Amino acid sequence: MVHLDTPGPDTGIFTTEEVRPRSKPCKSTSRIVSLPRNHYKEPPNLAAGFRSLDLSCEAPVRANLVADKITTDAFRITLETWGERSILYSASATWIEHKAYAKDCLFGQFDTHDLPANNGASKKGAQQENSRHFTFPQAFKDDCDVVCWLNRIDMASGDRNYRIRAYATNITRTGFTAHIDTWGDSLLFGGAMCWIAFPKRKRYVQFGSFQTGDVRSWSNPIPETTSQVKFDDGAFKSHRPAPTVLCALNMIDMAGNADLRVSVDVNDVDTQGFRWSLKTFEDSTLYAAGASWIALGFA
Repeated sequence: MVHLDTPGPDTGIFTTEEVRPRSKPCKSTSRIVSLPRNHYKEPPNLAAGFRSLDLSCEAPVRANLVADKITTDAFRITLETWGERSILYSASATWIEHKAYAKDCLFGQFDTHDLPANNGASKKGAQQENSRHFTFPQAFKDDCDVVCWLNRIDMASGDRNYRIRAYATNITRTGFTAHIDTWGDSLLFGGAMCWIAFPKRKRYVQFGSFQTGDVRSWSNPIPETTSQVKFDDGAFKSHRPAPTVLCALNMIDMAGNADLRVSVDVNDVDTQGFRWSLKTFEDSTLYAAGASWIALGFA
């Protein structure tokens, strides 16, 4: 384990390379993040997802993201793997926070290990489709939507492709159904995602998702796929500087004959929109990937 006590800034992004180089992988990499001084009277709620992953294919590809030890002033964020042979070269995370007991934004977590069908299940018995219905603690007054970010994966490597997707269906003002699925020959031992529910017309907030399929076909894999997102007209027109865009992965579809290397990046953010890219590198093949984003403007 490598841990950095020196607090990092609350930018919404953490990468293991802030603490150690990629060439020195370890099972757990963490650091302390400072929260804005005197901003929270109680420890805030946090939701976090993978922004990038670089995992060895020599064993099951395993990664987990944890935000804990949350106080009014700071928290610890950790990116980790487990097992004797699994190797995490590097990874990065995105997080979002809000005040405890906020009613206009709700966070939660869905883990396939919490499902009765998976309790004590062997790897041989892993399921391809996993879902759970969530009822909100209080109903939204208006229509809402749900953002999903992957934050734990445990999949077979070797000849099996890496395929995982986190998404929401049946969204109403009172709840929704969360899903973590795989398909084809992929073997998903387990996975987890955070979910973030917003009113669709929340002021100074925009959110959505994108994927490589918006630009190219699955059968035409390339190392980097990029395009643009345009905000709704006037959503951030009066804001200076531009809004903050937080983005994390919600889908991966890669060849299993090489290391799992995938990342999402956001650039050129202004009051009109931003440019995104989903990419891999070296000998990894990225058939498809997707991510969800949240743009936050402040009056």
